[in-house]
Amino acid sequence: MSLSIASLESNLKHLSEKLTVWQSRFPDPIDDIGQLAQGFAAKLARYSNEELHLSIGIMGQVKAGKSSFLNALLFEGREVLPVAATPKTANLTRISYGDTPLLTVEFYTPQEWAKIKAEADKPGQHVEARVARDLLKMVADNRIDVAAVLAKGRDRIAASDVNGLMDKLNDFVGENGRLTALVKSTEIELPLEELKGYDVVDTPGMNDPVPSRTQKTRDYMAKCDVVFFLSRCSQFLDQSDTDLLSRQLPGNGVKRMVLVAGQLDGALSDDGYDRDSLADTERNLKTRLTRRATAEMAKLAGFSEQQGRGENAALLRSLQTPIFASTYAHAFATQTPDTWGKSMLHMHGQLTDMAKANWGGYQFTPADWTRIANFEELKTAYNTARADKKALLQAQRDSLLPETCAELKTRLETLIHAVENRADQLRKGDVQTIEKSLQACEGRIHGIATRLSEVIDTTSAKARSSFAKLKAEIEADAQSSTELKTRSGTTSRRESSQVSTSTWYKPWTWGSKETVYSTYTESYEYIAAADAIEKLVQFGNQTKTSLQREFNRLVSLPSLRADLKRGLIQELDTRSEGFNPAEFRGTLEGTLNRLTLPELNLEVGDISSAISAQFSGEVRSSDQIQALRDTQQRVVNGLLDQLLATFKSGVDELCRQLESTRDSLGSKLAADLNNERSQLKKAFAEKEQELLVYAEICKVSRAALPDAASANPA
Repeated sequence: MSLSIASLESNLKHLSEKLTVWQSRFPDPIDDIGQLAQGFAAKLARYSNEELHLSIGIMGQVKAGKSSFLNALLFEGREVLPVAATPKTANLTRISYGDTPLLTVEFYTPQEWAKIKAEADKPGQHVEARVARDLLKMVADNRIDVAAVLAKGRDRIAASDVNGLMDKLNDFVGENGRLTALVKSTEIELPLEELKGYDVVDTPGMNDPVPSRTQKTRDYMAKCDVVFFLSRCSQFLDQSDTDLLSRQLPGNGVKRMVLVAGQLDGALSDDGYDRDSLADTERNLKTRLTRRATAEMAKLAGFSEQQGRGENAALLRSLQTPIFASTYAHAFATQTPDTWGKSMLHMHGQLTDMAKANWGGYQFTPADWTRIANFEELKTAYNTARADKKALLQAQRDSLLPETCAELKTRLETLIHAVENRADQLRKGDVQTIEKSLQACEGRIHGIATRLSEVIDTTSAKARSSFAKLKAEIEADAQSSTELKTRSGTTSRRESSQVSTSTWYKPWTWGSKETVYSTYTESYEYIAAADAIEKLVQFGNQTKTSLQREFNRLVSLPSLRADLKRGLIQELDTRSEGFNPAEFRGTLEGTLNRLTLPELNLEVGDISSAISAQFSGEVRSSDQIQALRDTQQRVVNGLLDQLLATFKSGVDELCRQLESTRDSLGSKLAADLNNERSQLKKAFAEKEQELLVYAEICKVSRAALPDAASANPA
């Protein structure tokens, strides 16, 4: 049937209400259709709102610089949004227009807080447990009555002006805020004209280790029209970024994306020691990172196309040319040094020292800072999205019909298949035959579970054996990262001496002298502190990426499910005494589809500060050189121990969950078969009536199936 948006809304509502009557017979597929109807109604209500806002999301990992980016883009560099968030303090912030400054804080629910406490009690050093412990410690340090705060649900705080509101905001989202640990999200309303008609969402990072905050972020991101995706130049499009883009980007909704290669200042500091000039360093970085963006986005787009997600593929291909930017450089160009924070001052010092030492005494100009900041291009992209508000929202509305129709078709076909399979069982069998088949299938449960256990045991053994090999490889890399080479430098020394200027035949000159200056060039050896920092950062990032990639390679959930399903089919692929166990394949595959596995989240943190806090520029004296090497060795060893411990904890948890799945698989399969028995017995008790009901369900479902013409929005 051909549909308009209005008729689809009416039909979905009617279909959902009608199918609800039969939900007890086919709960999962009918529930899926009901959820689709609810989601469609919510989106349509949003697009029908005359005061509709364009939603702009800022997306990226924790510590990608999203808050600094927004402060510079929206608030002329003022720290309206607290920066330097850590995984324990990050939460989602939505910024919109309001007649008066207003802060709305949403706290965790008691149930969510109970999960955080349970996570903190788990053994090991995986990131979720460590963050949960940090949150509990913050609460204890601030002596907060947790139950009283959580009972509020949310808090609304008004202020007379923006500065007053920002002072209060820090108490809820600042790194040392009194109530920060209990906050899940915040909404800020500000009387700024540029916010009228727009919502800007500052996300905590999709790799947030607190699940309830991650879900809140996903809910908001699913409503975003435009997304600015931030990736740090020093770790540009690393494994976590590409994983975020390939797996967690909303499947529909977003119509435009902008890729921002942020924190260019840090990359210049890391790369500049190996280049001859600022221009050479910028050119090398931009060429290299653009090439990476092109390759990675093409790869991800191809993967999306294979999954039939053409619109996502087009979005990903639009990210092949990043916008390079630096919020620090923007501050250097537009603000006086007395307004810079400690990190800015440190970065400014690193860059200027490097320029003098490596680029022939070069000094940065205001034009350099403005070009590196590149905020004109960023503002153009932001303002273009704002200007295109009407077109973007129309595109959202236009895609709503075909996207919903395609999804409705898939879900209805799933329901029809389940109904026809049940009807076929009723027509061809009887209670005794079905019971016999079920008992025979239950008799095979042990064999099925044993075969599937072999798959799980193989996977678990592979995961455990990989650790020793990987540990040896990374320890070799760690040794390399502590080997700091000395450089050669020269320094000029000027000395003065008194020289007689008297002449024997000129008595009046006797005793006269003049000062003569001599310049001596001396060679010396030194270690550049920036070299140590670069090696440290590279080791941390490369090790994190290697461990993350290895963990993801150990067990792919789709591959594990596929292997288990192959084992299931092989075990069911027999017939005896009229018993065809494949009749229950769908039921048993449903059990496997519900399998879940843990994910690994690794943190490197600000490892460079261990060096930068003690050393800068050229380290020359033998004592200082040895101290730098000792510090480098200590930091590398500590980081290595931390990452390997987290990886091992992740593998242990993975194996524990695999083994738990193995041990409970038989009972889960049996429980699902028993549920199938109950449904079938009930159906056989009123066989003719049930067949009429099934026929009616199929009739209603087929009548609701959209056709190809539904792709044309009305």
